[in-house]
Amino acid sequence: MRVVAVGMSSSLGPATTACAAFRAGIVRPRPSEEVATFAPGDREPQPVFVRELRGSTFGFSGVGRLVAITLEALEDLGTRVPLDTLGREAGVFLALPGFVDGSGVAATERLGRQVLGRALEALGVSWPEERWRFFGGGSAGFALALDAARQGMERGTFETCVVGGVDSRTEPGHLRYLLAERRLKTADNPVGLVPGEAGAFVVLRSRGPKSARGATPAVDISAVRLGHEPRHRGTDMRPDGVALSTCVQSVLGGQPSGKGDVLFVTDLNGEEVRAWEWGCALIRLRSDGVLKGDVPFWVPATGFGDVGAAAGAVGACIANHAFWRRYSPASRIVVVMQSDSGERAAFTVSSSGTPERGVRA
Repeated sequence: MRVVAVGMSSSLGPATTACAAFRAGIVRPRPSEEVATFAPGDREPQPVFVRELRGSTFGFSGVGRLVAITLEALEDLGTRVPLDTLGREAGVFLALPGFVDGSGVAATERLGRQVLGRALEALGVSWPEERWRFFGGGSAGFALALDAARQGMERGTFETCVVGGVDSRTEPGHLRYLLAERRLKTADNPVGLVPGEAGAFVVLRSRGPKSARGATPAVDISAVRLGHEPRHRGTDMRPDGVALSTCVQSVLGGQPSGKGDVLFVTDLNGEEVRAWEWGCALIRLRSDGVLKGDVPFWVPATGFGDVGAAAGAVGACIANHAFWRRYSPASRIVVVMQSDSGERAAFTVSSSGTPERGVRA
């Protein structure tokens, strides 16, 4: 699947700015205005830091907040490809936040139609609703959407697909839930997550021209693999990394890979359980001979915070820009996702052009 365009909204800005800022190590944390915490022995409340879209989501909550994020991401996408013509030919596949109460497919469908419909209405753009598809699944939701888009292209249903993810983990109600579960990174819990919010879209075509010499390299997303880890959050046993390592091994094609061959973009978020599983997966991959030595990996959450269902889409944008700007340190980038609900996924991003080392974005 050839990448035609990307668009993003995040605490670090739109796609091009955000990817450059992430590469430079820039972060924009701010204390939540409504939620604070007390560390043992403190007399004054300590701030809970978040990574919000400054100015864009202020005053919004619930569906309205997701609409604001989606609107900004689509506006960024519209600077690269005309949105009014795109909807006439494309299928739309969007990953959305999961529901704490366990609501299923019908609730995700209702949420998606509200979010996407209102964002498009605000843009004055009309896309056929029968081509919309929505997915839960936490941070692996984007991979679920990506796999559905791939199947649609292979069947010939669509030649063009818009695949994205939108989520916000910074709302006060959700922050209080995470705080009660001791999942937030605070003064007395250094292994928690920093909540973020983001939206990102990737336009894919089943066929595309190869890049000319000196032009932006053609970038493809391929080899999407899905899995499920039965021992996930809420149980006494930690994940053993089997499902995750199987996904990674599958997208790597079983060929031994080392530094310069592959780079990982993960959704590690600061929580111990997710890091434990990733570590177990790496041990399995090395013992099976899939990985040779130390292989580098990037952690978008260090810049964007934990962006939930948008994690895979943000990872895809980061990988694409690494090839488009010719600073990828490897010939392939594997985006890896570990959802709280047990879904595991990986997909590969690669370029038809050879990355040029040392070229700045």
